[in-house]
Amino acid sequence: MMTPAEVDALVKPLTIKDLRVQTRVRGLSPAGGMEALRDRLKEHMLETKDFAIKSETGEDLAVVNVTAGQASSDAAGGTGKNNYVRPAGQNVGNFITDRCSSRVLAPPGGSSQIVFGDGDTKTGTSNNNYSRPSGQQNVGNFITDKPSSRVHAPPGGASQIHFG
Repeated sequence: MMTPAEVDALVKPLTIKDLRVQTRVRGLSPAGGMEALRDRLKEHMLETKDFAIKSETGEDLAVVNVTAGQASSDAAGGTGKNNYVRPAGQNVGNFITDRCSSRVLAPPGGSSQIVFGDGDTKTGTSNNNYSRPSGQQNVGNFITDKPSSRVHAPPGGASQIHFG
């Protein structure tokens, strides 16, 4: 015999689809929202003393308690054991060491080369599409009367003033 609180705990994790299946196989109306379906199912379970979760065909399903990290096949067979469970908590016993937990594959900021003097540098090749041989970016620019950008609307938006 289950108490109403235990029946509530049994029915609470069911989705609306599961609740409708449970009401249909028991001959109850599957209409209504989640709360109405839960109440209808709990009331029926307490009246009939049938606390089994049923499949769509009406057969009783085995209830298996599964722990996180446990394979479902192990849980169904009853042989499962979670090797990572600790009674005091998950992160008890952890500590910080001087050893890095990850390997650095490249230095921060990427690889860079600084050459002072006459080092072996490749001349004439650059990944910069806008580079100039002299090294100065804005050399040769000049101002004309033609605007370089088009104004679609005046600043502040279009305005209309009517007098009269």
